[in-house]
Amino acid sequence: MQQIADEAGVSRMSVSLAMRNSPKISPATASRIRGIAERLGYRPNPLVSALMTQLRHSKAVRKPSTIAYVTGYPTADGWRQPGPFVDFFEGARARAGALGYELEEWWLRKPGLTETRFSEILYTRKIHGVLIAPLPLSGGAVNLDWEKFAGAGIGYSLTAPLIHRASNDQYGTITTALEELTRLGYRRIGLAIPAESDARVKHYWSAGILVYQQSIPFIERVPTLLTTGQFSKEFAGWFEQYRPDVVLGLSQQCARVMSDLGCRVPRDAGFVHLALSREDTALAGMNQNSELVGAAAIDLIDAQLRRNERGVPKFAKSQLIPSYWVPGPSVRLIAPEGVLAHSA
Repeated sequence: MQQIADEAGVSRMSVSLAMRNSPKISPATASRIRGIAERLGYRPNPLVSALMTQLRHSKAVRKPSTIAYVTGYPTADGWRQPGPFVDFFEGARARAGALGYELEEWWLRKPGLTETRFSEILYTRKIHGVLIAPLPLSGGAVNLDWEKFAGAGIGYSLTAPLIHRASNDQYGTITTALEELTRLGYRRIGLAIPAESDARVKHYWSAGILVYQQSIPFIERVPTLLTTGQFSKEFAGWFEQYRPDVVLGLSQQCARVMSDLGCRVPRDAGFVHLALSREDTALAGMNQNSELVGAAAIDLIDAQLRRNERGVPKFAKSQLIPSYWVPGPSVRLIAPEGVLAHSA
């Protein structure tokens, strides 16, 4: 390190700050020092770096800093609805606390609050970590002064800018559900979800069912329903036309409509919820580990803060959290012909 300092004409402390991306040294000087270090073949000792990171972080624990949890629904509590969103928040809050941070909720659409003003408030309050919660619609943008912040998002609804994100592995989720249903003996499996729900996860739901259908006989393939209008009406028409053996969906409304049409669940057809919540105790489906998704997003921000990284990354990372199958009374074991079936 002394050799780098001598060639750059700076102190050893300046070299150390440059290698840690510290804001205490100008970007131009830091870039010049790192260039010299690279040319000289300098490589930091990972054990020493880990120790220094731990020491710096232990100091932060004694005086917690804040990470902003930013929501963008039309109302301040609009995101607090049945489903994974509350679990995202609770997982993020628990992980933030364990790492020595406080998680503070911020409503981006508060009357009179512009994104420029919001950036100024966060920076003035020394809030350098920003977690963007799922937005109400896919294709959303949050135009903060990102050069001042270490950011991450939950899910795929935020498309501008492309920052690090944590998400459930939706493709793996539907693939696992299909494997479980095949094991139970189901053959004609149909997916029925709103088109917006498919779009906000980069079409991983429809991609998963499409790949599955390529491996089964044509006669067993059920066309996917992606609704754009009133879900119950479109779903009822689709179900009556194709009568799948089991439905994959994102709402208990599917099972209710099936019952209204005279379908006995699971005797006549089964239903699987792809995103089970605490309230869905009478259904089979997939638990998306939403609390772990929220925790993973905090980890992404924490890693940036430890390395003194700010701004939109050149290559954004995506951390995917797997789901697990939850048995339930809305599906049954489909027995071979002549053999009595029982609930799964």
